Amino acid sequence: MALALGSKIALFHVIEPVATYVPVGASIDVISGSPPELEDDQTAVSVERLEKLAGPLRARGLGVDCDVVVGMAVDEIVERARTLGVRMIVLGSHGHGALFHLFSGSVVTGVLERSPAPVLVVPVRD
Repeated sequence: MALALGSKIALFHVIEPVATYVPVGASIDVISGSPPELEDDQTAVSVERLEKLAGPLRARGLGVDCDVVVGMAVDEIVERARTLGVRMIVLGSHGHGALFHLFSGSVVTGVLERSPAPVLVVPVRD
């Protein structure tokens, strides 16, 4: 689709911080992110994975940018879409169950609610 439209592709991955301490009745200010060295390792692996995906796309003549950030997925995706002025967001859906979404919400749902552009959701399968 990007080739036919003469568009550039931005491959983007968000690593969400992991809560390390959440006492009962805690407010959000006591939740801290995962250790920086873990985030750095995850970032390197994620960049390598994105670059591997970008290779065949670049070989077909597409412009591809790869970026990885640590943050809240919905906020980062929506902000990046606004900053880049994207014409479409394509998301993979892992298909977690209802109990998972009850406690954590869904990135897809959050992006759909706040997106500045059309969103295409692709189911991720093994």
